[in-house]
Amino acid sequence: MRRYKLERNANGMITQCENADGGNIFAQREELNKKALKNLERPTPGKLGNLSNLQIFNFNIDNFSSGTGTFVNNSYNTTSTFPANAVQTIMFGVNGLNNKALYYNVLDIKAQVNNSVIGEIQLEADSIISFYLLQNNELSTTSLGTKIPQPAPLYGNGGGVVTFTTDGNIYGAQSVAVDFTSDSVIIPSSTKGLRCSGLALRQIYLSFAANENLGDLTIDVEVLVDTSSVSTTY
Repeated sequence: MRRYKLERNANGMITQCENADGGNIFAQREELNKKALKNLERPTPGKLGNLSNLQIFNFNIDNFSSGTGTFVNNSYNTTSTFPANAVQTIMFGVNGLNNKALYYNVLDIKAQVNNSVIGEIQLEADSIISFYLLQNNELSTTSLGTKIPQPAPLYGNGGGVVTFTTDGNIYGAQSVAVDFTSDSVIIPSSTKGLRCSGLALRQIYLSFAANENLGDLTIDVEVLVDTSSVSTTY
């Protein structure tokens, strides 16, 4: 809408005058522009709203077995212990071997077994994958991490009937197991999660109802983390 218009008066003369309410309309527009500029300066959420702190690291594990059979039972990192670097690891937020990983609070881990050729498998309910929790090894020149020891020493006494193992390269480090056939959350939601900068394979145990081509198997892993917890320190 134009602010001014031309009108002819009673004597035939043409004069310029404001449109009815024209001044008010343009004044309103100016005020709206001021409000819009103020809104742009405020830290308001984007069109999608506030982003969630819950995000996911995804990775795939392949080439962990071969041949045919009804089970896989592989153990990893049985000889590496703190402060030695673990192998078969996945480190969070690393760009290049010489960089150190970032620490996150892990809220959950999920895993799924796939056959890359036929797709379907007959997986038994006792199948699991387990991981050691890792921390950065500041003495190392690579980004590989080292196992996180248990928070305090344990003492186990089986009374001569059973034996408890509470230390060593396997049981002296913190680890977590994931059930392939259950969607249950392995980390209590009432906690802030498990803090680490990466994961190392501890065990892959797969049991099948019939023979499988083990070399065709892959494992998809989802690690759910709280991105607000990220830092360079434990």
